[in-house]
Amino acid sequence: MKAFCSALALAALISAPAMASDAVKQRIEASLRATGQPVRVTAVEPSPIKGLLEVELNGSERMYASEDGQYLVAGELFELEASGPVSVTDRRLEGERREVFSDFDLAQTVTFKAEDQKAEVMVFTDPTCGYCRRLHEEIDQLNASGITVHYLAYPRAGVDSAPGQLMEQVWCAKDQQKAMTESKLTGKISEQTEACDNPVAEQYALGGRIGVRGTPAVFAMDGRQLGGYLPPEQMTRALGLN
Repeated sequence: MKAFCSALALAALISAPAMASDAVKQRIEASLRATGQPVRVTAVEPSPIKGLLEVELNGSERMYASEDGQYLVAGELFELEASGPVSVTDRRLEGERREVFSDFDLAQTVTFKAEDQKAEVMVFTDPTCGYCRRLHEEIDQLNASGITVHYLAYPRAGVDSAPGQLMEQVWCAKDQQKAMTESKLTGKISEQTEACDNPVAEQYALGGRIGVRGTPAVFAMDGRQLGGYLPPEQMTRALGLN
């Protein structure tokens, strides 16, 4: 399993007795910065495993560290249940997403609303992503199935990249739906837009914090990640609409 294989001991810092989370934070930052990486430890919390701490880097990436800060492990943490491995990492993120989505200002999304709405999904998207285009080509089918799609910006190359700038144009457009469609189909928009306050950078940062690693990233409003690209019939089943 890819997630298991990616788990890797990154650093053996120095041995020491168990330390407070602040000391662990400082030790990890100092060690990783010594490699030239601009790392900021934004949270250190207990994990379900005794002696193992969950560490958040740069507000998004999650790793695990021994309590004394001597070892740092990258990758997902799985609990082996009778039904199969369950990602403890994603289960924790699911709760965070549920809180975020419960009071999210949907006016900050580009929304394609179903006339007879039965469910909503939050979709982090990038206009240069092939599967994002494919999902958008099926937006009418999703709407017809009662699924409202709320798009959030996640330019994979970063906010300052060409896709990031294109997404800012989409959010600054008077007709955001038309601009979103054009950005995916042609890589540009026909409307002449002016720079405006927009949520692209904020949504990009949010995506990193709640576990978005690629696009499209499709989430139910209860925080579950339904997948990347899903055909309409699969998304309908995943949302329990069949």
